[in-house]
Amino acid sequence: MFTRPVQHFCRKKSNVAKIVKRQLSISGNNFEISEEVRIALDNNSAVVALESTIITHGMPYPQNVKCALDVEQVVRKQGAVPATIAIKNGKVKVGLTESEINELGDTNSSKPLKTSRRDFAYVVSNKKNGGTTVSGTLIVANLANIPIFATGGIGGVHREAEKTFDVSADLIELGKSNVAVVSSGVKSILDIPKTLEYLETQGVFVATFGSTKDFPAFYSTKSGVMVPHNVKSAIEAAQIIKTSRELHLQSGILLGVPIPDEFALDPVIIDRVIEKALKEARENNIKGKDITPFLLAKIAAITEGKSLKSNIALIKNNAKVAADIAVALSRLEKSGNSTEDGNQENMERRPIIIGGSNMDCSALLDTDEIKLDGRIYNTLFSFSPGGVGRNMCEAMDKLGCPPNFLTIIGDDFYGNTVKSSIPKRSSNLLKVSKNKGTAQCVIVFDRKGSCKMLMGDMEVHKEITPKMIMDHEKYLKNSPIIVIDANLSLETISAILNIADKHSIPVLYEPTDAAVATKPFNSEFRRSIKFITPNLNELNEIATFLNINYNNSSKLEDVAELLKELIKYIDNVIVTLGSKGILIARKALATDTFLHKNSNNEVHIRHYPTCEVTNLVNVSGAGDCFASGFITALTSNKSEEICVSVGFAAAILALQSECAVPKAIFDKSHECWNIPAKYKSIL
Repeated sequence: MFTRPVQHFCRKKSNVAKIVKRQLSISGNNFEISEEVRIALDNNSAVVALESTIITHGMPYPQNVKCALDVEQVVRKQGAVPATIAIKNGKVKVGLTESEINELGDTNSSKPLKTSRRDFAYVVSNKKNGGTTVSGTLIVANLANIPIFATGGIGGVHREAEKTFDVSADLIELGKSNVAVVSSGVKSILDIPKTLEYLETQGVFVATFGSTKDFPAFYSTKSGVMVPHNVKSAIEAAQIIKTSRELHLQSGILLGVPIPDEFALDPVIIDRVIEKALKEARENNIKGKDITPFLLAKIAAITEGKSLKSNIALIKNNAKVAADIAVALSRLEKSGNSTEDGNQENMERRPIIIGGSNMDCSALLDTDEIKLDGRIYNTLFSFSPGGVGRNMCEAMDKLGCPPNFLTIIGDDFYGNTVKSSIPKRSSNLLKVSKNKGTAQCVIVFDRKGSCKMLMGDMEVHKEITPKMIMDHEKYLKNSPIIVIDANLSLETISAILNIADKHSIPVLYEPTDAAVATKPFNSEFRRSIKFITPNLNELNEIATFLNINYNNSSKLEDVAELLKELIKYIDNVIVTLGSKGILIARKALATDTFLHKNSNNEVHIRHYPTCEVTNLVNVSGAGDCFASGFITALTSNKSEEICVSVGFAAAILALQSECAVPKAIFDKSHECWNIPAKYKSIL
């Protein structure tokens, strides 16, 4: 039951329907989703869609390129993945590279067409380049199942629309796209009251983001037009978006974010400038899709560049807000948590996990026999965040026991994906390396799903140094338990065990892999390890290192004999036995809690068999989820029987899920917290 092939090759069950929908909607050779965006979407991570007319028609070159790249960086800095949408040589792209943004931005050579719904077929079929408008970006974001889109300002009902009937397609698409748009309202060159009326007719939820219901007017923080709703935080916005999607309303959301005060323009002055630009447009018979870029250019000229600086500032601010909402939405969808525990004292008293985070590439081969002779095998690849420490952090958070998590990732897109998978309230100690990339692990499975080979680049974990541990001593010394895995260096493990010894904090060691299982037993402070959770292979390595005779048998009686010797070194040994359940050895009764101090030196060894699991999907996360449930109950001062019961219940959910850590687990109302697990005494 608790075998540990590092990570699953399946995508998250909670996201399967979305993936299928996206694959059906975006198919053929006309669409291309970048690897970074695809991985994030497949893992329910935070993604923010970005339009490309800002590159092709919104600003002059090279400011357009710099602004687009800066906006992407803003999104990344907040922990989300940017998905700039455009058409390149007739292919609709979701997520552009830096070179593609540069090529598209040089409009003299790229010659991009402004692309809305009506233009897609022409631009694609003629292999042209296109900058997607708000409406065009909404269409693609909706097809790709990206829930949040950041832009500067949307189009709307033009002034004197009663004569020209000029109404932007943005409003139509907002009415039928299940996407939330974060913007600084509608462009102030438009008729804002009429635009809001039109949005109401289309069934679009409109709210301001901030402290007032006064709808922003692009260059100005207020328009004087009030909207029905006001959203004050990213988490509140995320809850509304999540609920709208769950209700299948199939209509958009518009969040109006005021421009930062320091970049706002005087509304009286900007109105005069707009009137002057509109007059010139009428005189030159400029209309239709050409009117907006003409007006923006004229306004920039008249204001001597001030409006352009304001435009850039509000776009970056909108991207930041959108990314914050996307991250909050990702958290909600993954764990159902709607609040953040920001209390510093509570944070310092949480369990702490110190260990590895990595991006796993799982390779499922279409064969049962693997030969290492250079041949190519048909393979199904899948990418997902992994690592024993990261998995346990996610699972404990979903069990209502959010830990502090000290880990390290690289400053790269794999790191962004891993970061977005770590619960926000557990990410306060997350470190980012500028020198090394995010850890990666390749897991090769045969056709039956058996793990055949592991390859890993874990160098970045060496940057979790003893000094880093000492700098965070306050979190260790106040924690009820310290959890470590074998990804850490011996020097770092020794620093942790030294602090644990000084402050009498128990340490639980998860061996991670047989090849590194013995690492902490080289430390002079190894007696600080009070719990270990090895599988049989890891147990054998530890026994050999400690010179304990053991014939590597999997018979319960033989393993129990080994545990009688091992308990001399470690107070509590919890051995995972796969489908046979677990063995626990300790000097206490099953009804005792793990904080119970028993003066009886008699060793008790108990076997907890597992029940038969139906609807088995994968085994990759069961061990980590068992350990997470076990620790959660342990820190609640529950008996051994209850700790095992909670661990089993969490593991069963993992076995029935397509992801290592299920989308949702359970809270303390679950029966496993009250019904003790059954055991048989051994020896």
